Amino acid sequence: MNKPLKSSKNKFIFFLILSFTFVVNVSGQQKTITEKFKKETVLKMDSLLQKNYIFPDKAKLIGNHLKNAYKEGKFKKYDLLDSFAVALTKEVRFINNDKHLGIWPKFIPPVDEKKEVDKDSYEIYLHNYTENRKRANGFREVKLIDSNVGYIKYNNFIHETDQTIDSYMYLLENADAIIIDLRGNGGGSPKTVQYFCSYFFKDPILLNTLYFRKDNYTEEFWVKEVKGKKMVDVPLFIITSPKTFSGAEEFSYNMQTQKRATIIGETTGGGANPGEVFDINNRLEMFVPNGTGINPITKTNWEGVGVIPEYKTTPDMAYDKAVELAQKTAFDYRNKKAAESKNLYLELQATINQQTKPVNETDLAKMDQQIFNVVKNLAGSNLYKEDDIDALASQYTKNKPFIAESILKSNSELHPKSPIAFLKYGDVLEQNGKKNNAIVALKKAVEIATEIKAPYLDGLKNRYESVLKGK
Repeated sequence: MNKPLKSSKNKFIFFLILSFTFVVNVSGQQKTITEKFKKETVLKMDSLLQKNYIFPDKAKLIGNHLKNAYKEGKFKKYDLLDSFAVALTKEVRFINNDKHLGIWPKFIPPVDEKKEVDKDSYEIYLHNYTENRKRANGFREVKLIDSNVGYIKYNNFIHETDQTIDSYMYLLENADAIIIDLRGNGGGSPKTVQYFCSYFFKDPILLNTLYFRKDNYTEEFWVKEVKGKKMVDVPLFIITSPKTFSGAEEFSYNMQTQKRATIIGETTGGGANPGEVFDINNRLEMFVPNGTGINPITKTNWEGVGVIPEYKTTPDMAYDKAVELAQKTAFDYRNKKAAESKNLYLELQATINQQTKPVNETDLAKMDQQIFNVVKNLAGSNLYKEDDIDALASQYTKNKPFIAESILKSNSELHPKSPIAFLKYGDVLEQNGKKNNAIVALKKAVEIATEIKAPYLDGLKNRYESVLKGK
């Protein structure tokens, strides 16, 4: 089995939004920029492009176009920093319309005219801290709508937000269809894209590869394990728009090429080249793409083309169309899962009906193995949780206690980190007159509960001690 490559370097990769938001100097200190400043800016940009842009041949063309634009006086009418930045962005995108290329003013906090701005000042820290909190890790809305359809409005794949993703996916883990609204998602971290994608695939398949010009470096992104319940066959729908860009496009493209989701809406922005922010000078920054994506199926990416929906709609109709399709498939999915659940239950019943009370250890081992196999199928289907299996066992505690014991034994083996699974198993062992075995199971329950700091630990200890005293 192929394994994902691990990066040996701490690469800080961005997937930025389609339309860069230019931050105007909030201090009101907009000063007229000089021709010398403009010329030095253009020359510095050309240098950054030649050293870093993912396509060296295009870097030369872009750099030459930018310098010619300056010589032709295209920037003369721009006397303020923000308008100059907009004009620069337009020109660097002229050759190949790489929408990741962009220039914007740095945020400068209001300061005394006589004081030099400290790049590490508290004002800058407070600004960034406030802006990050307002983003809410990219999630704008998560809810269940009619027909048990989950809806997620996700606006940014912000770095290191796995725990947030886990939390929201936990809320929707029993949904019969999922809609992911990426119409306002401008991208983000490829590792976050990788983690979110991993909720919808079981096998460790290759999702995407990023190639970086520097050091001729390649990084692969594979489906990985997640903390929550995977939803590998739940119907999935993605809503897109022209503002769906970069990392959000990668998520959509990954799902589309793997035939895992249906895309609804408008063609996306068409930006597949990740990169980094570079300082041009102390007033301007530039985003330069230094990498590109390579899909394992198409061997290319969505640069300049975008992700094309299976269902093209107007912006106003995209949500309604997604809900319509999701609700229909949710109904079909529920029927399918109900049939699967019934078949698994009948398989358990057929296996139980074949059993007679074991008369020796060999018969007991044979019965336990047969029951374990069907209980494993129940648990593996994700249709029967630990407490569902407990409930099945309870049907036999009076009439066929040896069956209940075998089912609960299987449940404890399939949930080795569950104190409750061992408690239930210990209870039935005591009921069946196997107190020594019950003590072992209850002791295990206490040990696990202690390890995970379960709130019911004291009750488990009392239960364990009561069996010890009655031995």
